[in-house]
Amino acid sequence: MAARAAADAAVRAAASVVGTLDRTDLDALRARMTKVAATARQIAAAAPHLADDVAGARAKVDQLASGLTDLATGSAKLRDGIGDAAIGADQLRGGLFRLATGSRELDGGLAQIGNAQNRLAGGLTKLEGGAGDLADGLVAGEQKLPGYDDADARANVLGDPVALDRTAKHAAGSYGVGFAPYFLGLALWVGAMITYMLLRPLNRRHVMSGASAWRVALAGWLPAAAIGLAQAGVLFTVVTLVLGLDPAHPLATFGVLALVSLAFTAIMQWLGAQLGPAGRLAALALLMLQLTSSGGTYPVQTSPGFFQAIHPWLPMSYVVAALRHTVNGGLAGPVVTGAMVLAGFGAAAMALTIGAPGAPAG
Repeated sequence: MAARAAADAAVRAAASVVGTLDRTDLDALRARMTKVAATARQIAAAAPHLADDVAGARAKVDQLASGLTDLATGSAKLRDGIGDAAIGADQLRGGLFRLATGSRELDGGLAQIGNAQNRLAGGLTKLEGGAGDLADGLVAGEQKLPGYDDADARANVLGDPVALDRTAKHAAGSYGVGFAPYFLGLALWVGAMITYMLLRPLNRRHVMSGASAWRVALAGWLPAAAIGLAQAGVLFTVVTLVLGLDPAHPLATFGVLALVSLAFTAIMQWLGAQLGPAGRLAALALLMLQLTSSGGTYPVQTSPGFFQAIHPWLPMSYVVAALRHTVNGGLAGPVVTGAMVLAGFGAAAMALTIGAPGAPAG
């Protein structure tokens, strides 16, 4: 590089000499020539090293080219490696997702195994308890088995191999207590019949006065209702204090008897207002049907089909069911149902009485 610089300087000096010959004198020319000679000597001194510098520069250029080639090859490998790394990253991400899914499934499976173990433990506990009960039962049964050396015991087992174990809920203390609901309803029905043998269903004086139909019907029913309530009170007093009936629910029993007396008197009034004297025969026929279909003596399921069919349509069926639960105890449902049905019978009978032929219109 120094030789090239010296050569350039010599060229510039020669050019300046040629340009100066025309405008300078010989002294100046001599000075210029001296400077050129010095520059030439510098070139001559640098010339031996020029070839070596050029050769060194060429070698370095070759090394640079080789390095650039290696760099290009390495860049290509780096690019391929980066692509492989991206593919590997995708595969790793998929593997991590599958690993997370498998972990959740493993957790659920472990929870199911835990629940199954708990159920298994509970089942084993029950099995252990059942095995203990079975062992106790076998021991008890072994003690009850008659020995072959006891002839009387063998004869009893052969003669009566099955024993009946019977339990009853809210059992009646005696036959009289069991039949009490049946006879209480019968007594109030007969009492209502006798009441309207003495009283008129519709008072003619009220009819002729021009009063409205509902007032006439109410005036004919209120005296009978008062008598019916008195009958219910006397009946309750006699069966509890004299006959020794001890109802499980005394107040409810008396309330049902009072409601029954009101409903039965309303029914008797309607039969008398609708049919006149023939209403007494109708009341007696209804009494016979109710006595056979109310289930007061035997379960209605043991009666013929006709009586089973009319059982739910007659008021005494509900009287017997309600009084059985108030006298002997039990659920309140039949009592509430019986009270509602009896109130419906009484209201329907009163409405029919208002529309009877003997009642005034309007």
